[in-house]
Amino acid sequence: MSLGFSGLAFEGLAFEGELTVMTAAEQHARLRAYLRGTGPFELDLSGVTELDTAGLQLLLAAHHDARQQGTRLTLRHPSPAVATALSVAHLDTGSLGAL
Repeated sequence: MSLGFSGLAFEGLAFEGELTVMTAAEQHARLRAYLRGTGPFELDLSGVTELDTAGLQLLLAAHHDARQQGTRLTLRHPSPAVATALSVAHLDTGSLGAL
């Protein structure tokens, strides 16, 4: 999937809006379909307006799935909501992307 991003081609999956318990099932299906491809994988989180523990669990599970495939998952452009949730959980995009 190729999405325009900041004038550059972005090969990844972009999330917008809430990544919460209310949207986790739908977003999980999108993410699992994306992870069936070949990595490395990238998630654009610039459009996420809210991230709760269900959304965080979704990101951690996606990271685990990518590692199981022998590749990596990189979180790109975390919104303030994502950065705050990761900070509260003592994670950051660098450590999650490098795990």
